[in-house]
Amino acid sequence: MLSDETLIGHVSARLPDYMVPSSFTRIESVPLTLNGKLDRRALPVPVWVNRDDYVAPRNALETRLCAVWQDVLGLERVGIEDNFFRIGGNSLMAIKLTVAIRREIDIDIPLSILFSHKCISLLTEWLESGCLKYNLLNLLTPESTATNKLFMIHAAGCGSEVYDPLAKALSDVYNCIGIDNYNLFTDNHIESLQKIAQIYLELILTETSIDKPIKILGWSLGGQLAMEIAFQLEQNGAKDIQLFLLDTVINTVQLTEIKNQLDMSYVLSEAAIKLQAMGVGDAYINKVLDAMPFEHKIVNCNLSGKLMHTNITLFKAGQMNSDYKGDIGLTVNQLIAKMPDNNISAWVTNPLVIKLVNDRSHADILESISIVSAEIIDKLSIEGNISI
Repeated sequence: MLSDETLIGHVSARLPDYMVPSSFTRIESVPLTLNGKLDRRALPVPVWVNRDDYVAPRNALETRLCAVWQDVLGLERVGIEDNFFRIGGNSLMAIKLTVAIRREIDIDIPLSILFSHKCISLLTEWLESGCLKYNLLNLLTPESTATNKLFMIHAAGCGSEVYDPLAKALSDVYNCIGIDNYNLFTDNHIESLQKIAQIYLELILTETSIDKPIKILGWSLGGQLAMEIAFQLEQNGAKDIQLFLLDTVINTVQLTEIKNQLDMSYVLSEAAIKLQAMGVGDAYINKVLDAMPFEHKIVNCNLSGKLMHTNITLFKAGQMNSDYKGDIGLTVNQLIAKMPDNNISAWVTNPLVIKLVNDRSHADILESISIVSAEIIDKLSIEGNISI
């Protein structure tokens, strides 16, 4: 007697997955009608066999997808490695599934993607690194006709929309493209600097190429991400890279130890109060608070290596950071004040250009639009690359 695995292998080689039977029921003979045709009503009810290779969901998104699959298929349990078309699904049920996912999770999944991503783990991977990823590009100056591009990487707790005023000030000479915060748009959060920088690098390379000048701006954590992206660019052969860092600080060992003493629950509470005072909606605030612990871990990640070809301009705030409160906050501010280069020089080979913004703190340095934009435009003018 042929095994199920042999039968599935034989059929799979000849039919698309959605037409492959999900199980086989063996019968002694084929029931026929008086006319000699297949008597479908006389066929036995298929026997569904429980399997022991169940893999549980790993995050909130996969849990919700499993629940939708269970509801559509009428099953008590679905694992993230279960093939939709092998556990009772077919092309008609696939349509029902995409409708249910849209209704329950507010995600549109093309039917073709479901056919090629047959289990929840593959579907989640597509959602996180495919569908979602390309929604992170934010065209900040859509009407700009400038050929020069400036990529603006989000800071912690926000998206690239914070760069809108600066982008408008640069729009005559730069087409500004924001990279939005991955961790604000997914339940599958990333805590690795290297991994999230790789996602952003892939996005950047959809808009430019390694052999062209690449310019990236980042405020705070955005600058740290920009430096990691630059390292990965250099590893791929890029040599013409310019970074503009808005008061980015690369932690020293001592600074990391001090920051780790901060009470995260207090930090989250303060962030919520600040966002509420700004009139931010509860849904967005919850996304920010969910992402903050992961962003804290990203900040504590070391850069992958020293930059060999990248040029960096650092805009350093001259005032204390009011976000750091209490004795620990005072210590953090004092340590940063003692670092004229915010510890950037340790990670770059080329001379670091430092522009001190005396009247601004870390929190409001983005408001120094005239100073920052003038320096960025001047840098482009020196290169002779201003084109509108």
